[in-house]
Amino acid sequence: MEGKKAIWWEDEREMAELIWCAAYLDRIIAPWSMEQSEQSEATSSNDKEDNRSSGSGEKTPPPGAIESTLPVAYPENIDRPMQTSQKRDSVESDRSSPVRVPDPFPIPEPTAISKAILPLARRVPGLRADELDIEVTVERTAEAGGLPMLAFRPPLERWLEVHLLIDRSPPMEFWGDLAGGMTTLFRWQGFFRDVRVWWFETGENEARLLSGAGQIERNPRSLVAPSGNRLFIVLTDTLGKAWRSGSAFATLADLGKEHPVTIAHIFPQELWQRTALEGAILRPLIAPGPASANAILQVGERLRTKQILYRFPIFNLSPAHFATWAKFIAGSGGNSIQGVLMGAKTAGVNMGETGEEEAAAPEAESPEELLRGFLIDASPLARELAKVLAAVPLIPPVMRLAQRRFLPDSKHWHLAEVFFSGLVEKSTFSPEGATVPDAWYDFYPGIRQLLLADSANRRTIDIWRGIGDYIRDHYGEFRDFSALIPNPQGSLADAVSDRSLYFAEVDAAVLRTWGGEYADIAQNIEERVRQRKQEILTPEKLLKFPFETIYVNKRGEITKREPLEAYYYQEPLGEGIEPLTMVAIPGGTFLMGSPPNEKDSFKDERPEHEVTVSNFFMGKYPITQAQWKAIASRTDLKVEKDLDLNPAYFKDRPDSDRRPVEQVNWDHAIEFCARLSKLTGREYRLPSEAEWEYACRAGTTTPFYFGETITGELANYNASRIYAEEPKGEYRQQTTPVGQFHPNAFGLYDMHGNVRERCADTWHDNYDGAPTDGSPWIENGNDNRSPLRGGSWGFNPTFCRSAIRNYFDRRDYRDNDYGFRVVCVFGRTL
Repeated sequence: MEGKKAIWWEDEREMAELIWCAAYLDRIIAPWSMEQSEQSEATSSNDKEDNRSSGSGEKTPPPGAIESTLPVAYPENIDRPMQTSQKRDSVESDRSSPVRVPDPFPIPEPTAISKAILPLARRVPGLRADELDIEVTVERTAEAGGLPMLAFRPPLERWLEVHLLIDRSPPMEFWGDLAGGMTTLFRWQGFFRDVRVWWFETGENEARLLSGAGQIERNPRSLVAPSGNRLFIVLTDTLGKAWRSGSAFATLADLGKEHPVTIAHIFPQELWQRTALEGAILRPLIAPGPASANAILQVGERLRTKQILYRFPIFNLSPAHFATWAKFIAGSGGNSIQGVLMGAKTAGVNMGETGEEEAAAPEAESPEELLRGFLIDASPLARELAKVLAAVPLIPPVMRLAQRRFLPDSKHWHLAEVFFSGLVEKSTFSPEGATVPDAWYDFYPGIRQLLLADSANRRTIDIWRGIGDYIRDHYGEFRDFSALIPNPQGSLADAVSDRSLYFAEVDAAVLRTWGGEYADIAQNIEERVRQRKQEILTPEKLLKFPFETIYVNKRGEITKREPLEAYYYQEPLGEGIEPLTMVAIPGGTFLMGSPPNEKDSFKDERPEHEVTVSNFFMGKYPITQAQWKAIASRTDLKVEKDLDLNPAYFKDRPDSDRRPVEQVNWDHAIEFCARLSKLTGREYRLPSEAEWEYACRAGTTTPFYFGETITGELANYNASRIYAEEPKGEYRQQTTPVGQFHPNAFGLYDMHGNVRERCADTWHDNYDGAPTDGSPWIENGNDNRSPLRGGSWGFNPTFCRSAIRNYFDRRDYRDNDYGFRVVCVFGRTL
C-alpha cells in the first residue's frame, strides 16, 4: 500500500467499536447473576428523579466497575450469591444424587445485542453550562490582551435514561431469567444516564405499576419527565389479564403521550395471535425525529378506521430487531419500525396459570387428539423440541438445558410453544406453592409415550443419559437449583421420595421404549409411582356423594329442590370414630358482605366487596364431640397446649358424639388443627372469614343459602322468632346432631345455626381494606378477638344470615354455642 499508511481498521467508527468491545466484553459475557449488590428502587423521590432527568450530571462507574443491579423480575425469589461449590469427588451409588443445574446468561447473543444498540450511546450537551471551555477561554483571553476571560459550556452527558417495565403476571414467571438478563444487559453497557426497573403488574384486569422490592404502587404519570429524555421498554408476553382488558395498553399510551414507549415481546410475530395482540393492527410506524413520543408517530400505511388507536413500536429479543429499534429511536427522522395499533379495549379469552386458554378442556380429548392439535399449529423446531423434552424431567431449567444441548438452533419462543401448548400440566409431585420456574411439570397422560414412540430410540437414549451426565459434570459455580437426576443403575428401593418418584416417572417412560427386560423394570417403577399418587389427593381419588338442596320463598315455602353431587375425602381418626369428611369447594369469585337494603343487616358487614377464593376443602360438618375427643386424647401429637377431653356443655346426651363440640376457645381450636395436621401430614386450619362466607353462600346472594329466609325445619336456631313471612317454628334450646338438616349447594351442613364457628382472622369493625384473595385478614385487627360466623341454636334468624359476623367476647372465652369446622388447602386438587 505505497503512499498510504497501513491500518488494520477500516474507519474511525470501527476503531471505536473495537475499543468499546475491549472495554466491555467481559461484562457482556459474564453471567448476569454474578455477585452483585442490590439497590432499592423505592428510595428515590420524585424530586430526585426529576433532578436526575434534567441533566444534573452523569454518574458513570469507573472503568471495570460493575453497576449494582436490581433483582430479576420477582424480588421475593431472588437468587442470593453463593460460594463456588467444589466438584464432587464421587457419585453416590443410589439411584439419585443432588446436583446443580447451570444456567448461563439468559438473553441470546448478548454481545451482538450490545453492539446493535450502540446508536443509543450518543452524548448531548447538558442543561447547565458549568464546564470550563478551554479553547474559547484561551481565545477570549488573547483578545482581551491577557485579561482572563473565562468561558463555560454545558458538559456532554448521556442522552437517554431507560426505564424497563417488567411485566409480572403468572405466565411471565416462566421468563424471569429473560427479565433479569434484559436488566443486566442495559445496565452493563454504560450507554445510558440511568437504567431503572419497574414491575408492571398485569395479572388482574387493572394494570398497576410497582417500584422496588417494597412493591410500592406508583401513578404512571409520576414517571413522566419534563425534559422528555426517558425511554420506556416493556418486556412482556401480553398474556396477562390487564392486556386482555385493555388496561395495560391504556396505561402505556398515557406514558406515550410524552415519551417513546416500546414493547419488547418475548414471542415472535407468528405467536402473537395466541396473546392479547390477536386483534392488533400491524402497520409500520415512522418517527419524525429522535426519541419521538408514541403520540406523534406516523402510521406508514393508510388506516380504514376512524377509531382512536394506541401506537406502539414492537420488537423481539434478537440482535436484528434490537438494531432496527435502536436506529428507529436514534434516527434523525424518517426511520420506520414494525408497530402494533390497539384500540382502547381488546377482545380475547381468559388465560390460565400457564397461559393456555381456559376455555379449552384438554381432559375431554384423547392424547392422540391433543398431540395432533399441537403438531398442526406448532413450528417445526417446536415439534422437535417436544420430542427432546419427552426424555427429560419438565422442570424449566432442565427444559432449557436440554434445548440448548440437543436443539441449539431453537429459540426461547419454541420452548414457549411447547410449554403453553396445552400438552403440559403441573406434576402431582410438584412442591406445594412453587412458582412457575421452580415447579415440576409433566405431559398429560399418554403424551410423553406418544412423543417417545415418534422419536428415534437411539436419540431418546442419548438425551436421557446426556442430560444426567451433563448436569453431574457441570455444577458448582453457576446460578442453580437443587435437583435429583436418575441413576438407572442404582437401587429402586431408594426411590421413596416424591422428588425421586418424579424423576423415576421419566425413567419408566424411556425404559419402556427399549422393550424386553427394560419394560419389566419400567412396570415396577410405574407401580411405585402409581401407589404414591394414590396417596396424594387428586380429583380422581375423591369420593362422591349425592344430596338435595332446597330453596324457599319469604313464606318459607319450598320453591325448588335441586339434586346435586359433591366430591369429598375422608380422614380416618381412629377405630370406631366417624372419619372427618372434607368436601371439595371449587374456587370462584363472590360479593362478600351484605347490601344496605338487606333486612336487619349491620354496618360491619360492609362495604360489599368482590373476593376471589381458590379451591379448598371444608369440613362437611362442624367438628363433633367424638372427633374432638379422638384428637384431644392424642397427647403424643401435642404442639403447644393441653386440651380438655370433652369441654362440651351438651355432652352425655342422646347422640352427643355426633353433636358439635362447643365451649372451645380460639387457641384450643388452633391446637386441634395443629394436632390434626401432625397426624395426617396435611395442613388443616380454621377458615378465613372470606372462605367461610363463600362456602356458606354456595353461589347464592340471598340472606340465607336457602333463599329469602329459613325455617325451623331447615336449621337449628331460635325459630320462635321470624325473619320474613315464614311461620314460627320450634326453639330446641340445645345443639343437635350434625347433618340432620338440609345442606347448601356445596354439600355443607349446619352453616346456619347449631354452633357459631370460629375463623382465623382478627376482628375488624368493617371490610374497609379487606383482602380480596380469600386469605385471613390478620393485619391491623384486634388480636384479642376473632369473628364468629353462622349463628347458633340460641340465636334468632337475623344472626344466622350468611353475612352475619360477630365476636362478643375474647378469643379465650368459651360458651356453649362456640364451635368450629376446619379447612384444608391442596395445590393439586379440583
